Amino acid sequence: MAKLMQQRIKKLLAAEWRYRVSDTKLMARVWYDDLVAQGKDVSNMTGVEVLLELQKGNLTNWETATRVRRKLQAKHKELRDENMYKGRIEEADKWRKRFSPKNDYVFEETT
Repeated sequence: MAKLMQQRIKKLLAAEWRYRVSDTKLMARVWYDDLVAQGKDVSNMTGVEVLLELQKGNLTNWETATRVRRKLQAKHKELRDENMYKGRIEEADKWRKRFSPKNDYVFEETT
């Protein structure tokens, strides 16, 4: 499953620039492909029907797909938009510095 997910995401990232810069656009396409593969008539589905498929677990997990995207883009420069990639790295560093525990804590063992 993981290898198939990597292949799907990699193919999308290589095909179109918009999937490299927007997780929302990437996931919309992934979920569209999921529904088509299940034989759904996507053009006649309501938003509620799509949400019910998501709730049932019939659509690709957002976190899984975006984690695969991050890993692929970290490994393959050609699959990323450099400005977006740098911005994401800076944002992650900002949050990491803000919320990670400091290294100057002293932990004492209690017996």
